[in-house]
Amino acid sequence: MSQSALSPVQDAGSVPRAGHTRVNAQALTATARAVAANVFGVEAGLVRAFLRDDAGYLALTVHLPLPLSGTSGTAGSTVLDRVRDRRAEIGEQFSGLTGSLVSRVDVRVTGIVASAAERRH
Repeated sequence: MSQSALSPVQDAGSVPRAGHTRVNAQALTATARAVAANVFGVEAGLVRAFLRDDAGYLALTVHLPLPLSGTSGTAGSTVLDRVRDRRAEIGEQFSGLTGSLVSRVDVRVTGIVASAAERRH
């Protein structure tokens, strides 16, 4: 076999290709769960995420327990303050990863847990 037979035809980014890409709702939901877990510092298995259409945008609803300490906020801040500070971050990271436009992020705190970092020690 010659060396030319093993080389790529062209750089994939240089030629537009016909077709489409679909990302199913389950993949988007899993991404939202992972992003919210990362932002709040909890295990992804503790997070539930729901997506809905909001006039062509995605509205995210996230249910999760809030860690008492760690990456979730500063000492002395209220639960409400801590959640408000992180909501936009969830939407920005989700949009950056998926390319989806997010209209809103709603967060429901379902309990209080130790942070993921504290549980590892």
